[in-house]
Amino acid sequence: MSDTLIIIPVYSGASSTPRIVKPLDGTSSLVRTIEAALEDLPDARIVLTADDNAVKQQAAPYADRITIHDRTAESYTDALVDVLDAFPAEQIVVIEPTHPFRPRGLIRRTAENLAAREHLDSVVCVRQFDASLWRLDPDKTIQALGPGGDRRSSTYFQEVVGLALATRPELIREGRRLGDAVGFEVVDQFWALVDIRDDMSLAMAEMVADRFTEFRNSIA
Repeated sequence: MSDTLIIIPVYSGASSTPRIVKPLDGTSSLVRTIEAALEDLPDARIVLTADDNAVKQQAAPYADRITIHDRTAESYTDALVDVLDAFPAEQIVVIEPTHPFRPRGLIRRTAENLAAREHLDSVVCVRQFDASLWRLDPDKTIQALGPGGDRRSSTYFQEVVGLALATRPELIREGRRLGDAVGFEVVDQFWALVDIRDDMSLAMAEMVADRFTEFRNSIA
């Protein structure tokens, strides 16, 4: 998909940044993310936009296959727009290196899902779950989110944007994230939902890393 731009954003001020270069069974989350993009969409332009030297150094061996862009904007949206200004594309896919484990083909499916549906603003990865959820309102009252309260479970979808978000460039330029018409790529592998944003999830990622190849190859 040569009309697709993949952006991997990294900001040095994020608390998760030191973790993305930490080895997980010998391979960091950053490298795993780069390699997943190269495997899934080898014809797309892949841009790592970063302002952290350790991140750039770790990505340097891939410099002949990806573009390492100097990030100057602190804002997430502004950083994406800066990349878009330099590398225009019909659609973009944002993947975040805080997610080390992706099912094979997930990035490609997310991009193809959006490309095939002109009416959609974006396609986002989600996890599906059934639950009886309740909401605490500003006035401190508690309201059931689904019909029947605690007597019936409803189906919900939680965004896992960092795994892959395919969207239209004009949406990003408008400062919007998903738009109004949103498609889903459902991810149900527990290991794919692991991120490394805190020490607890990093410990989980370290356990998964040892068996990642086995888990990934077990998908029919």
